[in-house]
Amino acid sequence: MQPYKLVLTAGFAMFSMFFGSGNLVFPLLVGFETSDNYIYAIAGLLVTAVCVPFLGLLGMVQFKGDRKEYFASLGKIPAFVLTLLMLSLMGPFGVIPRCITVAFGGLQLLTPNLSFSLFSLSFCILTGFLIWQRNQIVNIIGLVLTPFKLGSIILLILVGLYFGEGPLPSLHSAKESFSFGFLQGYQTMDLVAGLFFACTIYEYLKTNLASLGSGEDDERRLLKKGIYASLIGALLLSLVYIGFIMLGAEYAPFLKNIPPESMLVEIARHALGHYAMPIVAVTLAVSCLATATVLTTLAVDFLQDDISKNRLNRAQSIFIILAVAFGISMLGFQSICSLLGTALAWIYPFLVIYALIQIIRKTTCLKGTQSFQ
Repeated sequence: MQPYKLVLTAGFAMFSMFFGSGNLVFPLLVGFETSDNYIYAIAGLLVTAVCVPFLGLLGMVQFKGDRKEYFASLGKIPAFVLTLLMLSLMGPFGVIPRCITVAFGGLQLLTPNLSFSLFSLSFCILTGFLIWQRNQIVNIIGLVLTPFKLGSIILLILVGLYFGEGPLPSLHSAKESFSFGFLQGYQTMDLVAGLFFACTIYEYLKTNLASLGSGEDDERRLLKKGIYASLIGALLLSLVYIGFIMLGAEYAPFLKNIPPESMLVEIARHALGHYAMPIVAVTLAVSCLATATVLTTLAVDFLQDDISKNRLNRAQSIFIILAVAFGISMLGFQSICSLLGTALAWIYPFLVIYALIQIIRKTTCLKGTQSFQ
């Protein structure tokens, strides 16, 4: 694989990993709530949903994607408990079930008689199938799922904004709009996700750069490629967030009685007509599936390696994680978001401060080593 293709694939994979269930819902909700003050909401959301997550990602890349080393300064037991909490929220007790409910919310508008329990079970089985071959995850997401998803999203944003009638006057001040966007950025959980996605991306870049003859010790080149890939992912994420917030503001009058998980398909119906709804519904499902595959892999690895100490094999670990996710998904979208919102309000500020400390500490150490040499 050529270096530029390697960076593009990793960048696309980062975008697709980050852009999952919450990212398809909360930017639209932000635009819907803030109307013509959406520009301030965009600023708030980009801070917590783009800048902060990629800050955490950069910190992890500096630690070579080693989660244990990154959290080592907390102590062994606190680091384990924090990791367990984050992976539980991102995995079977939070985001994976939310992925299922959002994917269902889009498809349900096409097939009102679709059974949620049957859909959830099918989603879990497909997720298990996709993560069976662990070393193919980034390629599947970066080369197959992302182009389809990104193309559909860009089409919807461009056409939707072209036919939009303009946002209504906002009921919120500029400060309130910024604050609303800022807080909704927490619900994307992208900072928590970035701390774990870094390992997958780091190993992918390291393996492929080694095959190109870059040398196993060429950490500077690997970090450089990682930064480039991160910039691509962050740029794509920012553009889509901006487009979605604007869509939510433009089509707010049509979304008053629509549940958040179905807003995107409803916008597609008004902007593109009924014939476009299947495309958008499938895009929702693919986006959620891409995120679920990565999060399930992280949870499975943690269960197998850190909790069971390899007493459980991979197949057993996959079954347990997806079985729990299936059960939690039965609570519904609103209940899952309420659970996540309460937990994130406590741990997100801590993770931001910790990421800054780790980056400063690592940068200072590197400068000191270079000066000594």
